[in-house]
Amino acid sequence: MPEPTLAERVDGSAQLRRRQGLARGISVGLGRVHLEGLSSIPATGPVLLAVNHRSLLDGPLLFGAVRRPVSCLVKVEAFTPWAGPLLRRSGQIAVRRDGGDAPSVRLCLRTLRAGGIVGIFPEGTRGHGLVETAKPGVGYLALRSGATVIPVACSGTSEMAHRHGWRRPSAVLLFGEPIGLARWPDGQVLKRTIAAAATEGIRVALAALVAVADELRADRERGRPTTKTTERARD
Repeated sequence: MPEPTLAERVDGSAQLRRRQGLARGISVGLGRVHLEGLSSIPATGPVLLAVNHRSLLDGPLLFGAVRRPVSCLVKVEAFTPWAGPLLRRSGQIAVRRDGGDAPSVRLCLRTLRAGGIVGIFPEGTRGHGLVETAKPGVGYLALRSGATVIPVACSGTSEMAHRHGWRRPSAVLLFGEPIGLARWPDGQVLKRTIAAAATEGIRVALAALVAVADELRADRERGRPTTKTTERARD
């Protein structure tokens, strides 16, 4: 199977749905993944998922959790002879992290403007995932596409990737409230300062959501009730 067409990136296909099901099965095998706030994702229309990055499992978990197709930006180094074909057939987009990857940006914009979902990791690399910094690409894509931005906080995914023994670690994927940014007019120069301001707004919202996700996961690990998810995410 070649890379998905633009229509398949938006509307899905039998092959993509099977791969999403496989991703869900892998997540069940590796850990106890709790999904919170999935209703934040609209059933149709362009969506930009801004996700913190703690583990190589973040992308696959996101791909399997969302019922609509998700095309994530993935570092080009991950497209090895073994993994590359699977990533491409799953609709993932290779990107160079040194910047200036115009073909990848154009594909993201085409997907969003056609009404699809794109996932991006604003931090640009895996780490502690607290979103203390963010690359400007997330603000640029949001403004140029006019897509609804949904922050997504991953907590516990690093423990899943490095599990020891039979115990399945707990993890949380928390989908936050939509962030609406008006589409920047086509043909009008988008200044770096404007894209940077949009990026900072998204970063702040995502960082706050990560703190909530970490708290939710800690509560689950201790066996405490987590009935105030929405309220805590909005505070």
